[in-house]
Amino acid sequence: MTDAPQEESPRRSAVACAVVAIAATYVYFLLFAEFALVELALPLAEGRLRWLLGALGVGGVTGSLLAARSFRFERYTRSVAHGFRACGVAAVLALLAKTWLLMMIAALSVGLSLGWLTVILVSGLRGVLGGRRLGLWAGIGTGSAYAFCNLPSVFNASPADQTVVAAVAVVIGALAANGLSLTAAPRAEHADFQPPIPACWVVAFLALVWLDSAAFYIIQHTEPLRNATWQGAWVLGGNALTHLVAAVIAGIAIDRGFNARVLGLAFALLTGAALWLGDGAARTTGVEVLYTAGVSLYSTALVAYPAQGGRPRLSAALFAVAGWGGSALGIGLAQDLHHIPAWFCGAAGLAFAFALGWRHRHLRRVGAAALAVLLGGALTDSDVQANEEAVIAFGRQTYIAEGCLHCHSQYLRPSVAEDATRWGPVPSLAAQLQGRPPLLGNRRLGPDLSQVGNRRSAEWNRLHLIEPRSVSPGSRMPSYAHLFADGDPRGDALVAYLASLGRDSLAARVASAAAWMPHTPAQPRAGDQTELTRGRSRFAQLCAPCHGDAARGDGKLAARLAQSPPDLVQRPWRHLPEGLTPQERELHLARLIKFGVPGTAMAGREYLPDEDVVSLARFVAGLQAAGTPRS
Repeated sequence: MTDAPQEESPRRSAVACAVVAIAATYVYFLLFAEFALVELALPLAEGRLRWLLGALGVGGVTGSLLAARSFRFERYTRSVAHGFRACGVAAVLALLAKTWLLMMIAALSVGLSLGWLTVILVSGLRGVLGGRRLGLWAGIGTGSAYAFCNLPSVFNASPADQTVVAAVAVVIGALAANGLSLTAAPRAEHADFQPPIPACWVVAFLALVWLDSAAFYIIQHTEPLRNATWQGAWVLGGNALTHLVAAVIAGIAIDRGFNARVLGLAFALLTGAALWLGDGAARTTGVEVLYTAGVSLYSTALVAYPAQGGRPRLSAALFAVAGWGGSALGIGLAQDLHHIPAWFCGAAGLAFAFALGWRHRHLRRVGAAALAVLLGGALTDSDVQANEEAVIAFGRQTYIAEGCLHCHSQYLRPSVAEDATRWGPVPSLAAQLQGRPPLLGNRRLGPDLSQVGNRRSAEWNRLHLIEPRSVSPGSRMPSYAHLFADGDPRGDALVAYLASLGRDSLAARVASAAAWMPHTPAQPRAGDQTELTRGRSRFAQLCAPCHGDAARGDGKLAARLAQSPPDLVQRPWRHLPEGLTPQERELHLARLIKFGVPGTAMAGREYLPDEDVVSLARFVAGLQAAGTPRS
């Protein structure tokens, strides 16, 4: 893909503007289009998130094709600036959208503007930067964007703040576009750009984007995986540095003609990280380095390859098929997964090995060997699934042997509305009778457990079994710490069994929680000391063990949790959208208190009376206003 023409060195100002434009585009994509937009849409989605992702993808493909058709080198600077401005308008529209229709229009606008911008920008980069160090400049721009987005203050910001940051980035990009002067040959003549080789590159990039998009979505929506890859300031800082260094190295390698090797190494790192992560239970240290390095390697090539070619139609095909198509395919397949299966890596490896093998005949044997390893991993994944089922079955036997059914039912009464509100959606009687023996329970002294898998995390269940009153004050349940003695598999098996109960009804549970309204006055009663005392008392009893007496996230259980409880005096809060009215904030807090946060150690208090839930929500809401807990 390299050539060595004798051409003038590009102007330093043009290089700086090009690097800024690349970085601004990636910041907008990573921070907003890939993440904040989805988070802003979730409160309005009501199970229709796939429609929004579809609108985003359709817009991206359409914008890419329109850009290729209208591209003119003489209008390059102006077209790039227009693309940045359109991205900014689309971000503001998403930020202001209060209805699902407006959010869908915003998603379509984001796709159109970003699809247009990426194709226009990369198709003219060679004319600005020349061919000798194009990879290096692309690496610096790409790596800087990834590093910036992984800064703790940016990564942990609220979706609204991230949208504002992305909007500022495209404003800077629009200003930088004015300095993109075309002084070099606009395209390279190389075998990599002669049919049918471009199709091989498109397929290779498709496999990488597909794998990365699926892995990112699964990690982001699975608490143990998220903790293992980007939890904590030190990990995020390390990720930022890894992104920058890997992108620069990739750029240097691309300038020396090692494009296929860069992509091969990127795929190996991404696949290794995915298989190493598993379900996140092992808490592997260093896996985030593999993942972030692999992402930066292929992301740099994703800019450098079409930029070196200078062919708008090739750029449009690459971003439409590999970029937008790969992202949609990866996220679509990952919607209901909570670990990265080996078969997924095998499928991506099949496409990747075929693409590189077709391009280079001498790589076919290497690709075939790699594919055999990946397919072997896929077969192993079925063994892992069978082992998981065996562990769950053993946990069910432990549940019976320990007499759990004498105090806990697994039967929700269809005629009692409070059952579904507290414990989850009511399954059919036929489904409840499938087990041998059925575990409907003798009586209900403790909570019903038929849907406990979507109400309590495995981490919470483990703590509760070992030390019940530490997480459930006043509980009459005895400790089962003996099940977790060294070498005794019963404790982990019991936790796995509890996690399996109701895990298929999580979406229905979340929808039910989102629709819940407390049966109590919505407005606080001025000067009501009884309510204030009730809220403070409930906080000390139920919340302080994790959040601390002063709500600073330093309770006695905090050190035993995989994710530290948030400081409730500081802003922003996790899982609470910005821009809410006081009444809306109070309702969101009440729902979090009532139902908890699935997948985390934050357990709901389903049994509390509504007036206690609201009093506690009002007390917690007042913590930030006062700066310290009220007394």
